[in-house]
Amino acid sequence: MPADRRLLTKATLNHVVAYDLSQLVVDGDLLGRAAVFPAESEPRGHAASPDLECAVYTTDEALVCVGRDGMPRWRGDFGAAPKQYMNGRAGCAFSLKGDVVWLYRPDMAMKGRGHVDQWLAFDTATGSVLDQVELGSAGHGAQHFVHPDGEHMLLDVGEGQDGSRVYRARIEDGRIALAEYSWDAALYDLSPDGSRMMTVGDKAGTLLQELVFRTFPDGQEDLTVSSEALGYDEEEHETFFIGWTVGHLDADTAIVSVHGERTQPDDSDEPVDLDFYQNHLVDTRTGQVLEHFPAEFTTREDIVPLGDRSWLTTGPNGGWYRHAL
Repeated sequence: MPADRRLLTKATLNHVVAYDLSQLVVDGDLLGRAAVFPAESEPRGHAASPDLECAVYTTDEALVCVGRDGMPRWRGDFGAAPKQYMNGRAGCAFSLKGDVVWLYRPDMAMKGRGHVDQWLAFDTATGSVLDQVELGSAGHGAQHFVHPDGEHMLLDVGEGQDGSRVYRARIEDGRIALAEYSWDAALYDLSPDGSRMMTVGDKAGTLLQELVFRTFPDGQEDLTVSSEALGYDEEEHETFFIGWTVGHLDADTAIVSVHGERTQPDDSDEPVDLDFYQNHLVDTRTGQVLEHFPAEFTTREDIVPLGDRSWLTTGPNGGWYRHAL
């Protein structure tokens, strides 16, 4: 297994498809499938092991580990109520070495009031639960971030209108050592070397947001990029948000999108499309907003930054296409 192998997965109706990002980048090429894992039903959360020998996926009822032949190797049932209390999606990820499977389980969403979200660690080889912790959150879904140090896993739990809660964990003596960050912001990405975290949160006393780079692991603010720096003008914009695309293009540059609604022109009698979406490049060392993306990508909403100076877009056939500067 290549030491620097980086994988992404996507779900089809009955498969988990893995893509190997460590392959040579050819600008504009269709990303080829590295492995396909049949599933019993449509996966919700999904991930592939670093050696591409197995995958895990979640449904509303269970976490399932399968081989390339689609045969389940093990499963972890959620014990969810027959009818979900509200919409919630479980998420999963492999550790960097592939020996541990991490599972975020939205118990409140699946079982109702009186329950809180759970974070579990499974032995990949056997499916046995190494440990389980209560998060105290009431999330609708979550995203795992595998830290490049090979030890830590980070988790951003989305609580809808209540924002996000961000956790850091590692396995110590067979148990989960858990910490929660105190700041109120959503985690979007880790720097390629893992030394910084990219977050987006509300600016105190305003309806605006700001992009904040924080040091890992302590989470201290290192650099802030305001909505004004990204183009906000109170005369021009009715609403202005940062996201959905926020991630490292490379170690020194980030792709950051803004979106919202412009104000209605006073002198316009014709219908005007007031919604806007735009991608920016930001210098992660200084916070300076650089030139826009190449014109054909400036307003695309499907961009996935990969941290190695390349990014993905989705083609009309549903496949991923890889681009590079």
